[in-house]
Amino acid sequence: NADDVFLVDTNITPEATRRLVNDIKTITDKPIRYVVNTHWHYDHTDGNQVFGPEVTIIGHENERAEILQGVLKNRLTQEFQNLPAQIENARTQGNADRLKVLEAYQEQLKETVTTPPALTVADHLTVFRGEREIRILYLGRGHSDTDVMVYLPKEKVIATGDFFEGPGTGALNFGFHDEWANNLEKLKVLDFETVVRGHGEPFKGKDQIAYFQALLRDLWNQTKTLHDQKVPVAEAAKRIDLTAHREHYRNINGPGFQEATIARIYQVLDQRGGSN
Repeated sequence: NADDVFLVDTNITPEATRRLVNDIKTITDKPIRYVVNTHWHYDHTDGNQVFGPEVTIIGHENERAEILQGVLKNRLTQEFQNLPAQIENARTQGNADRLKVLEAYQEQLKETVTTPPALTVADHLTVFRGEREIRILYLGRGHSDTDVMVYLPKEKVIATGDFFEGPGTGALNFGFHDEWANNLEKLKVLDFETVVRGHGEPFKGKDQIAYFQALLRDLWNQTKTLHDQKVPVAEAAKRIDLTAHREHYRNINGPGFQEATIARIYQVLDQRGGSN
């Protein structure tokens, strides 16, 4: 912006976020004044603590509530419980590179303090910085119930977090897959050319939205049918066949899908009484 920097997402640890801040300083000497979390997941929020009171952290109202309820603290506890076994496994296998990464990650986690946004958004918030208009939009539940887009209408650029990752399927073991597909319609109507996604390089074009909707709906419908037939999760994961979408998602090599994703859809269906 004319006078400051507006940052989308922090990072997986405070140390990684400090490196990000240093990288930004090689581009501009303007201060960071705003940070937006596109959703609550730790790889987008665990660097929030790095920023002082002069920086306003923005996120969806559900994100603040869920962080205060302990969702990130619980994940952090689970990571600390899991890391020793992973470190020992890397040491046993003689994988020096992975061992180094895991040990560094373990040390970095020790300083992590889960930090919620101070300014929350329900549906939308518009921030004006000089000549730039920045719209923060909640389009409904998708990858999580906290997804917000950061949209620059003049520049025709949108940062979508993990709500829409274009050429990649992203992590599907989260979210509300049927609502996700429907809420992507709201993304289609926005006038943008460039997508800055939560993982991977930016890309241009909207074609991928329809492909992703089709994948989500097929995944949901197949899984719901198996759920209604009371097929166990592990068996259902083997039966799911998304090869019809292989042209657009090259990571789909054949029948079968990630069991954690199927378990998540079963969980949502159970919470709804299996009727939707």
